[in-house]
Amino acid sequence: MSDDSLRQSIEHAFSDVPRPEKKRVAYARGAWETPKLVRDFGGRHWKDVPVEKVRDHAAHLSLFSMEALTYYLPAYLSAALVDPDVRGFLLSSLSIPDETQPDLRAFFLRRFDRLSPPQRNAIRMFLIHMRDASTSPISKQSWSQALETYWDLPAE
Repeated sequence: MSDDSLRQSIEHAFSDVPRPEKKRVAYARGAWETPKLVRDFGGRHWKDVPVEKVRDHAAHLSLFSMEALTYYLPAYLSAALVDPDVRGFLLSSLSIPDETQPDLRAFFLRRFDRLSPPQRNAIRMFLIHMRDASTSPISKQSWSQALETYWDLPAE
């Protein structure tokens, strides 16, 4: 699948997600990164968030509120297609923690189990694309592991 086809699939899967109010972008109001996150994302359509802003917040995906995560995740997926820094952080964010980290695992499940089957499938296609595009065996294995441990499973 080409990058353009994948972008279209992502856009279609998330097209009906409403934009969160600016005050509802972040759930962690006390985190020091929150004001900048709200300033850089709040009020913007996800397609209008520059790759540079996504890169600046590549490690902050977990700070988004539930509705903002669903709304802005396509910006991260799109940016990861062209930016290796975003790609690495996104892989980490889309990889479910194992059973030895029950709190992180529960947090992951609360956030991603609520995605619709088309949204989950778009992420699955993204992960397959990244795996297949990887030239490093270690990288290929990391993308495969994210797929096999959560995203290849049927939505409940």
